[in-house]
Order: sequence, then structure tokens, then C-alpha cells
Amino acid sequence: MNRGRRERRQLHSRAATAEQVCFPHVAQIAQLYRHIATHRPETEWLVTSRQPACLDAAQWLQADRQYWGIEGGLHQRLDASLREDDCRVRNRNGVWVLGMFRRLAISLFAHWRAADRKRRHATMTDFHGANGAEHARTALRLVTARTPSFKERS
Repeated sequence: MNRGRRERRQLHSRAATAEQVCFPHVAQIAQLYRHIATHRPETEWLVTSRQPACLDAAQWLQADRQYWGIEGGLHQRLDASLREDDCRVRNRNGVWVLGMFRRLAISLFAHWRAADRKRRHATMTDFHGANGAEHARTALRLVTARTPSFKERS
């Protein structure tokens, strides 16, 4: 059962090398077949650097579940609100710096949303709008203040 729905998952794995799959540090690959209730069946291909002796099928299925917890939290905000997957920056340092600023923005958003109960359902778009209002006065006050605050000032 998955969230109250019947689910069928099958995992077929085997040892692999980087040369076989053209991916560095590969130790094994797997094919995951998933069919949830009335949804169309899905096939997912998985790659890991963990040896088969260290990661059996049950552990792999559990790791796949935990991955979606990450995907539905921080990564979803990075993709949907900050369009990280559409980023065309390919310079290693540039990607790292942009990633740090994006994560900082999400942290500031979480703090901003928690500061006021009325913002409980606010989105990153609301956060950008609020900080961009009045020629970005709020955003500038935030980055230049000694003790940042998200309280509205008149």
C-alpha cells in the first residue's frame, strides 16, 4: 500500500561497470517496474555506485522511496520556483555559487513565511513579489540590516 492505494513494485538489478553503461563509478544498475492503482505502469532505470553486497533489492526500494521525499521538498522548490533545471550555466564555480544563492533564497522564504500566520500558504512567487515591491525596498533593507527582520514597516 502507498498512501492508501495498492502499489506493485518489482526491482531487477545486476552488477555493472562504468564502461558498460558509460557512467562513472557505477557498481550496479536496476530496472524498477511500478504500477499504482489505476495509473499507467511506469519503468524507471536506476544507477548506483554501491556494490550489490551493500545494497540489496529491499534496501534499493527503500532508498528510492526516500529519494522522492527529497524531490518533493527542497528540490521541487528549486525546480518549480527557481527554475534550476532550466539553468544554462555550465561553469562549475558558477553552478556552485548560483546553487548557494538559490538555497539561501529558499531559507529566507521559509523564514519569511513562518514570520506571519497569514502567509501559511504563500509561495516563492509571493516572496519574490513582496521583496520586489517598491523598487525592492524590502529586499535591500533585508540585505543591509545588521539584524534582518521580515516584519512590515510603514
